[in-house]
Amino acid sequence: MRILLLTTHLNIGGISTYTVSLARALKAKGHEVFVASGGGMLVPELAQSGVSHINIDILTKSELSPKVFRAIFDITKIAKRLRIDIVHSQTRITQVVGFFVSKRCAARLVTTCHGFFNKNIGRVLLPAWGDRVIAISDAVKENLINYFGVDRDKVSMIYNGIEIKRFLRDFSEDEKDKLKDRFGIKRDYSVIGMIARFTPDKGHDTLLYTLFKILKEKPNVQLVFAGDGDKRQEIEKLSQRLGLSDNVVFIKPQLSTVNALAIMDVFMFTPARREGLGLALLEAMASGKPVVATDVGGISNVVENNVNGFLVEPSKPELLAEPVLRLLKDKALYAKMSQAAREIVIRKFSINGMVDRTENVYREALGKGEGRE
Repeated sequence: MRILLLTTHLNIGGISTYTVSLARALKAKGHEVFVASGGGMLVPELAQSGVSHINIDILTKSELSPKVFRAIFDITKIAKRLRIDIVHSQTRITQVVGFFVSKRCAARLVTTCHGFFNKNIGRVLLPAWGDRVIAISDAVKENLINYFGVDRDKVSMIYNGIEIKRFLRDFSEDEKDKLKDRFGIKRDYSVIGMIARFTPDKGHDTLLYTLFKILKEKPNVQLVFAGDGDKRQEIEKLSQRLGLSDNVVFIKPQLSTVNALAIMDVFMFTPARREGLGLALLEAMASGKPVVATDVGGISNVVENNVNGFLVEPSKPELLAEPVLRLLKDKALYAKMSQAAREIVIRKFSINGMVDRTENVYREALGKGEGRE
């Protein structure tokens, strides 16, 4: 098949990582794969795998932006020239672009919904869900069907997959100490951490209050935030107001999360309201990190309470500290949950499984058992 993946940008983040991983895996299976986006830090990873990137000025949040109309025109020409079979859109903006491109070049449109959406006039007038829709978790699938009225037969639930081998390495204590030095973390401190953009729903502020409680019982703990975003300065100021500056470390977004995860003892994942699934969550568990998370969205598809981590009701964030302390104190419990975390990711969330099921969706969209080669 000849496949064009569309996304708004390829800067560090879950959707960009998904797009790059999917493109590389499809390429390895013999498909002709192209990615069109506004560019970003992950573009070189495509080049290393022989996937062509097409730079399109599409970085906007408005469906009515002139960039959208120009992108439709430009990508249509490209799709016709490349004889694209499948256009696969990853964001709302590229859903709109993909809808018109697919109509003008006789390709099929597949969209992946990476999270939850709100109804607005644009969604009502131009749903642009495509010929087939991929939902990344059960919660996202039910949201599409029950809230937006998407035909159940058009929606396929396919969990995100990761390149698991990258995260199976066990670091020695000496290697961890050197990484702690590099990130500015105290060697003799336990580390809890989160990898996420600083947005209102991710719960960075909740973790600061959790740390405040943890330190009353266990003073030698540091909290690591890896990421960037609009709310970062706000969280930095809050940590100062709470007197936590010595115990909170902010590190830049990482092209590879392997080293950042290596220095963490417990991975925190605390969205306040909604979460599709979370690639960083899968990467942490593949790295053998037990998880303490809020029970929202698709998180329970990965984290089984009291088995490979702990789930806390989002309405009771004050309960997050207790399971963290249990994991840091009980070595047998920690080892058991660490092993269980890895096992579920290996079993259910491999990139190969994700790509096989995505190929099937493409074939369904094309209306035949095998796609055009």
